Amino acid sequence: MSQEEKKVSETASKDRSENSSTLSRRDILRGATAATTIAAAGAGLAPQAFARSGGPGSSLAQDPTGRAADAARLRRRRATINQLQAPRSPQPVNDDETRLPDFIGNFSKTLKHNSRGEVTRNSYLSFISALESGEDADFDNILVGRENDPMRQRLVSPQGAYAFELSGLDGNANRINPAPAFDSDITEAEMAELYGYAVTRDVPFIEYDSNRRLQRVVDSLNTFPAIADAVPTDGGQVTPQNFGRGGLPTQGLRPLGTEIGPFVSQFLLLPFQIGQLVVEQRYPRLERGGANQFMTEFNEWLAIQRGFNPNAAAGGNASVFTNRTRFISKMRDLSEWVHRDFPLQSPLHALSVIFGFGTDDAFDPALPYSRLNNSTQEGFVTFGLPDISHLTVHAPRQALTGAWYQKWLNHRRGRPEVYGGRLNVQVRGERDYGLGERLMDSRVFRMAANESRRVNGSADGDNSANGLLPMGFPEGSPAHPAYPGGHSSFVAAGATVLKAFVNEDFVIPNPVQANRNGSELIPWGGEALTLGGELNKLVAN
Repeated sequence: MSQEEKKVSETASKDRSENSSTLSRRDILRGATAATTIAAAGAGLAPQAFARSGGPGSSLAQDPTGRAADAARLRRRRATINQLQAPRSPQPVNDDETRLPDFIGNFSKTLKHNSRGEVTRNSYLSFISALESGEDADFDNILVGRENDPMRQRLVSPQGAYAFELSGLDGNANRINPAPAFDSDITEAEMAELYGYAVTRDVPFIEYDSNRRLQRVVDSLNTFPAIADAVPTDGGQVTPQNFGRGGLPTQGLRPLGTEIGPFVSQFLLLPFQIGQLVVEQRYPRLERGGANQFMTEFNEWLAIQRGFNPNAAAGGNASVFTNRTRFISKMRDLSEWVHRDFPLQSPLHALSVIFGFGTDDAFDPALPYSRLNNSTQEGFVTFGLPDISHLTVHAPRQALTGAWYQKWLNHRRGRPEVYGGRLNVQVRGERDYGLGERLMDSRVFRMAANESRRVNGSADGDNSANGLLPMGFPEGSPAHPAYPGGHSSFVAAGATVLKAFVNEDFVIPNPVQANRNGSELIPWGGEALTLGGELNKLVAN
């Protein structure tokens, strides 16, 4: 190892030890500074390279040759540090793919499926072969369902798993816990929560504390011994106050602020301005009830697993909307927001809201060009709006490269709609997968079955829809594996960058919540809501 490499290795070791605990604002700002500022001494560059070559009127720019060498040296140094920080151990995975029969717990949407909705062996192996080789030709030769349908659903960017990221750690260098096993108690409890979402989509958030339907769901969830491992709880119990609030399930934690105030983050409610464009966060309102409950009939479910695209069949959109716009006031609104957003939307809108507060107090007073630290300069290209907005919208793509590596090349976890399909087959007596014994005896399961029968017009006692998870989108889940979540990855990345620049303790002025039908925003009169807490809540939402 050369002296230069030894020095870099020592720096990387120091970086690793400094980052062994949760990243702080200072950690992220240090990285941002390295990426966006010209700090010659900090980069180990020769100060004399910036020396002036003449008197007044002459160019003050660095010698081009020296500048190019310094830029290359800085990039090599950062790349070497990132290389040394990359893990040497493989990503751990569960053994569903080899342990369970017929790949029943793994992602297979758009591939060939038999009449029970199980992927055919040859189709799944062609899919695995393509992922193993990474070759375009092998992806073109995957055996898919509905191969003669030009409007079929297609796999979403599986080759994104191999993408290189030239800023920061490579996307393949992150490590996460294995996904819970398909037939585990944790997955069963997760499914119970999702049936609960399906049957409370139209309960206004503002009525969560008093709604009897939601209380029945909460009571049912608390009968599952693994519920605290599946969703964050308070003392091991789900309550109307913490239902759906997000967090870190296996640790039973919710990030600070997500449990305080209205269900919906202020960053999804408050108006904001982009240049001269004033945006009021009202969205087209979906019809409630059965008009937008999908995949409640097995043949529909099976066709979609094989790649059928109901939106294409409906001429572009099979969802049914009213002629009104509303603020986000219930889970159906929130899920449709997720259905149609673009990946940079939530962090970019949050940044716009923060700048709209119109005060330096909303930003970290330790920033280099804050009024507290600098009386002659203000931030712009560095530590100002162009810099912060660039980093905020750059981070989501980096997060997605890591998430796509995990999804396709490691876990290939089946979607919840697949679990529901397996239960339906099991209830109808076609095959026993040994799944969900406690779930099928639960009240929330019966509530979901009743919802499906209501949508289908089936008689009481008809079990043809039992187990199917009523979906909010016509096409069901996206055509990429379930774990980790795409939205949870890229929204968290954008929010993390924002938190590096803002004052997380800043109290948001004049907070609001939507009324029961979302027709207007009304004041929130409870405890104070902080900027950091509402960014955490944005991720949870």
